[in-house]
Amino acid sequence: MKKIINSTETLVEDTLRGYTMAHGDIIRLVPGTHMVERVRPKEAGKVRMLMGNGAGHEPAVACWVGLGMFDLNVVGEIFTCASSAHIYEGIRRLSAGGPVLVAVQNHAGDVLNADMAVARAQAEGIDVQSVLFYDDIASAPRDMIEERRGIGGMLFYAKIVGALAERGASLAECAAMFERVRETTRTYAVAVTNCTHPITGMAMFAGLPDDRIELGMGVHGEGGGGQIPLPTARELARLLCKTLTEDGGYSAGDRLLLMVNGAGGMTTMELSILYGELADAFAARGLEIVGCKVGSYLTTQELSGVSVSSCAVDGEMLALWNEPCRVGQF
Repeated sequence: MKKIINSTETLVEDTLRGYTMAHGDIIRLVPGTHMVERVRPKEAGKVRMLMGNGAGHEPAVACWVGLGMFDLNVVGEIFTCASSAHIYEGIRRLSAGGPVLVAVQNHAGDVLNADMAVARAQAEGIDVQSVLFYDDIASAPRDMIEERRGIGGMLFYAKIVGALAERGASLAECAAMFERVRETTRTYAVAVTNCTHPITGMAMFAGLPDDRIELGMGVHGEGGGGQIPLPTARELARLLCKTLTEDGGYSAGDRLLLMVNGAGGMTTMELSILYGELADAFAARGLEIVGCKVGSYLTTQELSGVSVSSCAVDGEMLALWNEPCRVGQF
């Protein structure tokens, strides 16, 4: 393992310190914690958005904290969800300004810790609700959609629901919009090369031959779809487009948001080529891309891979997507 760090024992602290210093006009680190919050809070009474997730996937999601997206991110240890006690403290901190919406990725530890924190806060009379995100096609069949893992498509939720909260919508309205986004969001990921765990130095998953790629990768190296021979960008784009379109139930005339997310080691050159081929593939099916993000937003260390997320939007959702925001990555 070759990584420029100080110590494996201070990875999270050092990361958050440097990251918040670099974006000090937008976010700050709450002293003595792993909580990243907005420098300028929302107006009193507006819904606050929180997420607790493991470190190691930067820039997600600390870099999504700011105007128009999350209000606070509770960061856990490497690839480990924040504890229920820490999520609870985050909820309490935000609740002084208004109701709190807690976003939860559908991984066992994330769900357990968030549920415990929310239940404790609700027992104290705090106005808080949690919402569960699941979008990873590879992790469960369509008829078991609620068993799917949460993955890169949460960017659509953070941006669309974040804009709605910024407008002053109620907690119930924000939760309902979240469900609308979730209903039409799908993600599929592939890995080209392996990566190492930043603490153990061990490979994140079993060896991958040079002439093959792994389908259905999760954010922690989990598999889901087996291996296929290394395709061209055009071949991969057509496979991804077909998979997303069929599982999402998209039809000609639908308008889509698209995110092409590098997993940490994929170059801008590769992501750009793939996006161009994806745009062609969706257009051939009569689908219009009305908004896109191409870059590394949710990573798994130096993994060379890509996840593609799609979300069918109506006029209201598209207007919210296009609302201005100010976070470290936008």
